[in-house]
Amino acid sequence: MPVWPGDSEPQFREKTSVEETGYSVHAMLLSDHTGTHLDAPSHVIQGGTTLDGIPLETLIGRAALLDLTAKGAKDVINREDIEQWADRLEPGGRVLVKTGWDRRFNSPAFYEDFPCFTLEAARYLVSRRIILLGMDVPSPSPLNDPEQAIHKAFLGAGVVLLESLRNLTLLRAEECDLIALPPLFKGLSGSPCRVVAAEWS
Repeated sequence: MPVWPGDSEPQFREKTSVEETGYSVHAMLLSDHTGTHLDAPSHVIQGGTTLDGIPLETLIGRAALLDLTAKGAKDVINREDIEQWADRLEPGGRVLVKTGWDRRFNSPAFYEDFPCFTLEAARYLVSRRIILLGMDVPSPSPLNDPEQAIHKAFLGAGVVLLESLRNLTLLRAEECDLIALPPLFKGLSGSPCRVVAAEWS
């Protein structure tokens, strides 16, 4: 599994096996921002809400699906791109942005030149008072955002981020039911999580 540039590779080590002891146990060492994962506000906000403080109702419910599959390498997602769905950006709502970039998920290219949000687009989504934003790119911010202004715009407003989602392009409806369940670890700034989206005909 590729990881954010400079991050450590996940490690999984068998501590005991069924053959040896009658049961299998593995030790895991990985970043809390590995693979498909959640960013809690404390990721970039000092004193921000940690993983265990995110309400369950934020992570489960209806989500609007925005189709930005026309975006490609080095493209930006700007305010005008998002405004066309203004009628679906409701206070307390969840938003999923699909670009198709996850085709590169198992390649280092996943972290190179991916479409990302402008600060103006981030502030616009925050102004619509959404509570969660999911995307099939590794970050809403470009690699060269040392101040993390885009992350701070979202997380500083309490918007939970789901990054590196997969298979959003399989969804065809304008809305879906979203379930994102990370392990309930205390004090973490994020966590890998299993995310499920269901649409009903």
